[in-house]
Amino acid sequence: MRNICGLKKVSYLFLKLIGVEIPLSVRIGSGLVLAHWANGLVVHNSTVIGDDVRIYQGVTIGRGDVHIHRHRKIKIVIQNGAILCAGAKILCTGDMLVVGENSVIGANSVLLNSTGNNEIWAGIPARKISHSGSACQVGLT
Repeated sequence: MRNICGLKKVSYLFLKLIGVEIPLSVRIGSGLVLAHWANGLVVHNSTVIGDDVRIYQGVTIGRGDVHIHRHRKIKIVIQNGAILCAGAKILCTGDMLVVGENSVIGANSVLLNSTGNNEIWAGIPARKISHSGSACQVGLT
């Protein structure tokens, strides 16, 4: 919906109204699911979200080093089919952080490192706990 000309501003304002902060600069692929309205979702302005990503409530995607004044840009990429469970924090402390295709970030996890494809990460800080990502979780493999 956000890629249709003229609806960007309306969709942005609607999302703000329900407590979702996704700046207009964020690139979003098709099939994004904001489960349970994703209340409390905050997304960094240089984030790229791939196709068929599912994001639950209370997720933060942003910088993990806000105490350091930085002039260089960061980039956060959430690749196709990723699932960010409730309360997950995706915090980039370097120049780039990637959540791999079909990877799952567990509820209330704090992800500080890039993941590979088809991995499940959980904990504080998040660690890889499995190689069977979201495709296995929904019975696609």
